[in-house]
Parts: sequence; structure tokens; C-alpha cells
Amino acid sequence: MQKQIETTVSHLYDGVLSPQSWHAALDGLCTHIEAVAFHYFTLDTSGARVPESAGNPERTGLTGDRMAEYEQRYADTDLRMAATLRMPVGAVMLDHEHIGSRDFSRDALYNDWLAPLGLRHTAASMVRAEGSAQDFLSFMRPLDGRAYESKHRAVIEQLMPHINRAAKLRALVGHLSRQAALGLSALDSLPQGMLVVDAHCRIEYANTAVQRFLGPSSPLRSANGRLQCARSEHQARLQLLVRTACASPCRAGALECQSSHPQMDRLIASVLPLKSSHTLASAWQIPMAVVILVVPGAIGGLDHRVVGEMLGLSPAEARLALLLTAGKSIKDFAVAEGCSWHTARTHARNLMAKTGCHRQVELVQLVQALQME
Repeated sequence: MQKQIETTVSHLYDGVLSPQSWHAALDGLCTHIEAVAFHYFTLDTSGARVPESAGNPERTGLTGDRMAEYEQRYADTDLRMAATLRMPVGAVMLDHEHIGSRDFSRDALYNDWLAPLGLRHTAASMVRAEGSAQDFLSFMRPLDGRAYESKHRAVIEQLMPHINRAAKLRALVGHLSRQAALGLSALDSLPQGMLVVDAHCRIEYANTAVQRFLGPSSPLRSANGRLQCARSEHQARLQLLVRTACASPCRAGALECQSSHPQMDRLIASVLPLKSSHTLASAWQIPMAVVILVVPGAIGGLDHRVVGEMLGLSPAEARLALLLTAGKSIKDFAVAEGCSWHTARTHARNLMAKTGCHRQVELVQLVQALQME
């Protein structure tokens, strides 16, 4: 039994990223407590998108029509839900402890909805309550089964700390993934070419503008899903920059490359680490680098919010980056922001750490590569 519990715990944490593992974990717990059906779902009063629900309706006939019937006719008066809501997060509600036999016999949900599905007793818990969102987990036993016993409660309570933690992580990952999707969508409006590559220069993402930079006569191209330079000496430098950006500690760098055709445009490729703290990093589980492509001399204004979004900086750090790029000093930044020298130096240290730059000239080159056309 203990080995089965450990397997379920493993599936719970795997389920943070994998819906299949999440389903397997809850299905395993369903078996441990001798239930035949489980349902995991999220209610969010803000109307925000929430992680998908999980269940095993194929075992019980809980089709979409039956769930719609529950929501329309029984959800508002569900005695099980009312009892669960009265309990703290993580507490286990066994329905026979909260609902008397007389209520069982008279309740429409038990008699007209659960019984035709072959279901009777329910064990439930609110496993997460964060802001406007609440996650609920319920297990139902067959119609001819007895009420849950203390041993079943003990199994659920043994696993509940893991369920709580995994549920919070799962919700966080979902939130970050949605933010990442929004961030990537916004990057398609930028005039710079922007790619996300792994340590081997495999392209995982490219914004719309990249198509203008990787033409047949360009000094850079995409070959078999990898970013490559037309000239071998540039290729070696690019690979080194990407590996360095993906390494620990990481470091940013830039490369100016030209095709074998002298009349063709040159390109500057700035390579910087995709920090794990950046919103976009949640889309990948391995170290990645961001490659930004611009034509030398195509420089214009740049908003600090764009700098912050692309480099994962706070607003103050982004303003400092632009000020330093304009030739100003940290002292000038302190005066402009009305902050102390100590605060300005802290912003500077954070700025260099987040961008992977070790010298101010590297930071200037990096920010210049972000300039709008």
C-alpha cells in the first residue's frame, strides 16, 4: 500500500505539468479509498480561465448532458458542497458525517441524480483557495457501497499536503503559461527579429519579423530548425554566444555578421539569457537564449516598458538601462529618479545580473540592439 501511495505522490507532482499524470494521481487515490468516480474542478468568481477539470466520467456515465443537468438543477442546493465550504482548506468532508439519514432519503441530488448513475457516498475537500479561485476534489462510492470509514479518511489526509502543494504549483504554472502566451503574442508586433533558441541553436520560437531577416541572401538563415550563419567564422562565434547565454553563470553578447555577398545588408545578432525568472521562461524547461536581430544604423526611440518586457526588468531597471545607453551615469539616474546613490547602485547590480552583462559597454550594445526601426 505504501508503495502505491508513493507512486500517487510522484504522479501528483508530475501532474503540475502533465494533465495525464494529474489524472493518473487522482485515479490512483480513487482506487486507494475504494471509490469508483472522482472529480477535480476549479471555481473562480472572477471569470478567469482556470486549469481544466479532471475526472473519470467514462466509468459512471457522467456525460456532458448529465453535468449540465447537475449545474442547472442541483448545484445550488448540493448539501455536499455546502458542507465542504464550511470546512477549512485541506479538511476532508465525509458526507454521512454531515448529512443525516433523513436528508439522504429526501434529497433530490442523491435520489434523482447520483442514484441513477450508480453512486452514493462522497468524500470531498477544498484543496486550494487563492484569491477568487477555489479547487475542489471529490470521490464517490458505488450505490451499494458503505459509507467511507476512518481508514479512507486517513489515506486522503496522508496525501492532502501533497495535493495542496501540487494544486498550487499547477495553478501557478497555468498562470505563467498564459502570461507567456500573451508575451509571445505581443512580441509579434515588434520590428526587430526575435528568436528563442536552445544551447544548440535550435529555434523554439521566432516572431513574425524574423522572416525579413532570414532571407536567402541574408547573413543568417534557418536550416533544419537551427539558426545558422552564412559564414563559418561567424557560425563559430554565434554558437559560442548561445552556449554562454544558456550556461551558468550566463552572459550576454553580440555578433555583427555579413553574408558572402558584400552588397547585402549586415545584421547584428544580440544574444542574451532567457532568465528563469522571466515570464516567457515558463514555456520551456531548459536553459534558453534570446537572439535579437537588427540592421546596423536602424535606430530610433525605445520605450522603457518594451525594454522591461523583453529583458525581464523592473520599470526602474529598464529606465536605468536606457539612461546608461544614452551616455548618462548611475549618479544621473539617482538624480532623475529622486533616489539615493545606494538605491541606484542596487538597481544597477540587478540590471547587470538579469541581462547577464558584466560591463556597461555590453549593456549598451544589448540595448542598442533592441532599438526600434
